[in-house]
Amino acid sequence: MKFLVWGAGAIGGTIGAHLARAGHEITFVDRAEEHVAAINKAGLRIEGPLTQFVCRIPSFTPDELNGEFERIVLAVKAQDTEAATRALAAHLSADGYVVSAQNGLNELIIKDVVGDARTMGCFVNF
Repeated sequence: MKFLVWGAGAIGGTIGAHLARAGHEITFVDRAEEHVAAINKAGLRIEGPLTQFVCRIPSFTPDELNGEFERIVLAVKAQDTEAATRALAAHLSADGYVVSAQNGLNELIIKDVVGDARTMGCFVNF
């Protein structure tokens, strides 16, 4: 499966890296240019209690991203939800959906932008 992970920090980076390691095609978007450059240069290093690994995942700033995605994982801080959702909406395919992998209850904000039927929440526990 192909996923866009919007926000390559602690939550998004970990989810994206594990999905990539499981064989899925992942693209990262992050607004921090230096973070995007570091991932593109050296990969994203995951260190946890059970495993350590490095994933090389194509990474872009929002302005650099092209294309449409059916599955978008939103993993930004709660205060950035509306702006990020408005930005990612241009990359959401007509039959696509957004999964909120965020702290807090942000699905009401997301659904106001992309629609109720295209919004899902998830529980992150790591």
